[in-house]
Amino acid sequence: MIVGLIQIIGGIITIILGAISDTGLTSSLIVVGIGSIIVGAIIFVYGSKVRNGTISAKIDVLAGFVRMVGITTIVSGIFSAIALMAAGLDVVAGIGSILVTIIIGLIILFIAGKVNDGKQTTGDKIIWIILLLAFIIMFVVYLLGVIGSLMILDIPDLITSICEVIIYIFMLILLFDGEVKKEMGM
Repeated sequence: MIVGLIQIIGGIITIILGAISDTGLTSSLIVVGIGSIIVGAIIFVYGSKVRNGTISAKIDVLAGFVRMVGITTIVSGIFSAIALMAAGLDVVAGIGSILVTIIIGLIILFIAGKVNDGKQTTGDKIIWIILLLAFIIMFVVYLLGVIGSLMILDIPDLITSICEVIIYIFMLILLFDGEVKKEMGM
């Protein structure tokens, strides 16, 4: 929940920065800020469900997280592409970016459905390994984002990167939980 709130605050800051910007990126920053607020709200709602016990089984937490990542990937990708088009990027490239993001998001949603489908197959072991690699890669990417944001003092990106680092630390811990490993046949 806290990560969602921080993401929402980061989105609000981005919108404010866009509104006061005189660099010609006003509309792009506002679009990115709106996307961040929506993503933050999705994360907040998911976190609330975990916190209040609506989602309590560890395997369901993992599956829900992967599902949330799929949804937020689609939302973030769409808003980022729109922001790039607003900044003057070729419309065809922007539409291509949206399509690729939607396809990646749908693949992630498919994997989420397989995480807690109740079957223990070789596919579950493969998905566990894919998730492990993905979580490690995303952790490193966002950790580098924290460092890069600190170097250029980009507060909205710093906030987003810190949120993502926290999320991926928790997901790596969850992935190695005995109950989750058992459910996935590891």
